[in-house]
Amino acid sequence: MRVVASLQAIMRVVFVTTGLEHLGIEALSAYLRAHGHETVLVYEPRPFSSGSGTDIPLLARLLEPPPEETAARVVRARPDVVAFTSYSVTHRWSVAVARAIKASMRVPIVFGGPHCGAEPEHAILEPAIDAVVEGEGEGALLDLVECAEASGFGRRDIANVTVKGKLKPRRNPPRPLIDDLDSLPFADKTGFYGAVPGYEHEYYTISRRGCPFRCSFCEYSTFPEQYPGQKPVRRRSVEHVLRELRPFKARGKVKKVFFWDPIFTLDNRWMAEFSEAYRAEIGIPFECYTHPNAMNPEMARMLAEAGCTMVRVGVQTVNSDTLAAVDRKGDEDRIRRTLRNLHDNGLPYTVDHIIGLPGEGPPDQIAALQFYNEVRPRRVIAHWMTYFPGTTAFNQARRTGLLSVADVAKILAGDVGPGYMYTGNIEHPENDELRRLSSLFDLLPILSPAAVDWLMQDRRYMRLPTSSFLRQVGVVGLALQGDQATRDRIVHLASAVVQAVTDTVKHRVEAPRVAAE
Repeated sequence: MRVVASLQAIMRVVFVTTGLEHLGIEALSAYLRAHGHETVLVYEPRPFSSGSGTDIPLLARLLEPPPEETAARVVRARPDVVAFTSYSVTHRWSVAVARAIKASMRVPIVFGGPHCGAEPEHAILEPAIDAVVEGEGEGALLDLVECAEASGFGRRDIANVTVKGKLKPRRNPPRPLIDDLDSLPFADKTGFYGAVPGYEHEYYTISRRGCPFRCSFCEYSTFPEQYPGQKPVRRRSVEHVLRELRPFKARGKVKKVFFWDPIFTLDNRWMAEFSEAYRAEIGIPFECYTHPNAMNPEMARMLAEAGCTMVRVGVQTVNSDTLAAVDRKGDEDRIRRTLRNLHDNGLPYTVDHIIGLPGEGPPDQIAALQFYNEVRPRRVIAHWMTYFPGTTAFNQARRTGLLSVADVAKILAGDVGPGYMYTGNIEHPENDELRRLSSLFDLLPILSPAAVDWLMQDRRYMRLPTSSFLRQVGVVGLALQGDQATRDRIVHLASAVVQAVTDTVKHRVEAPRVAAE
């Protein structure tokens, strides 16, 4: 612990994460630094086991460091506080690292992120976790850091925080959401760019927080219960976004900007200002997300004029009954109009699709394949339905018995399998057919329409394998066809793989020497 002239303790916070570059950690690190504290990032790419779509268990065992080695890196960083951001696909790894840290030193550990924040009273039961932050973490984490002690945190009344109690966990009420996003510092990119320099080639950012929609499978679905009466969507000014981007444009390394807003296309007036200013001052190709209910011809035109080169459309299903059941008002015609608006403005697009939504079976996936084969997106990104904690889909499935007590326990422990798929002990006689159809979603963009039709005739798709091999074939095929967005992601993955291999070799060489010393 270090002290400055103002007598405020300067604390060193070590963030620990895996997977991709993490905007949440970058925001929290910047906020703590703005308040005078030090931050360090311990980052493990883990490209073969982080749920990023490239999981290969054998290579993970051979090339990725065990949790104990990651914990040793954290200990060497001399933390005053250790902070994890946990997703369902990374939670088990995060807990394993936290336990190894606790076995090596006395240091308070805080967990945040959607997995823990959704069920904080369950997450805090883990002995290695001293506090759980739910919702927006800037203020809560700062309060925790400034009351940290060697064995834990000195306050139990911090809003947005759940701590251990004598008889049961103490879950404090939420604090108001941050309304003025322009008041926040720009994301701290130093940790991730230092770990994987290739990440700077595709600049990740967001222009807003929150979402107006309540899709049952999404973390935003329970927003009204968590924050009653509060404004769901808050957006940065265009000028604030540009001030963040200008220095990185000047560095000359950024090849593309990716706006990670769940839905970028919400406000025509904001987009009109953004389109003109971004084109004039930044001019770097960018990618973003949209929703079939948030797209019109004018919006598509402004995206194209601003320099957008790829739009990811959250379609998920083309079944109108399912759309209504998961609180996504819309139908196939609306989806078709959205895609036509993009096409008419020369905007390439990919579509996100969910397999295994409640009530859907093979016929629904065949209908979706026929639709996508007609509109021909650049890529179909197919996810398996996952019951993430804290979503209305998860709560309803638990309440109705679709998820058993054992299933719920596995999900809360982070046992969601590779990627985004969770099937648990739920038996679906049609699961094998759905997996074959999943392979066809991956292959569709690189096959001709006639070839896709042929595979669907007489269920010939049942001859396709179900491994992730076809997904990799599809990705490589798209890259060879000139999909710049896919090529960029391959570069990022390659950077992470090279870094993982380099770090592993370094750990293997240095560990015996350090132990001997």
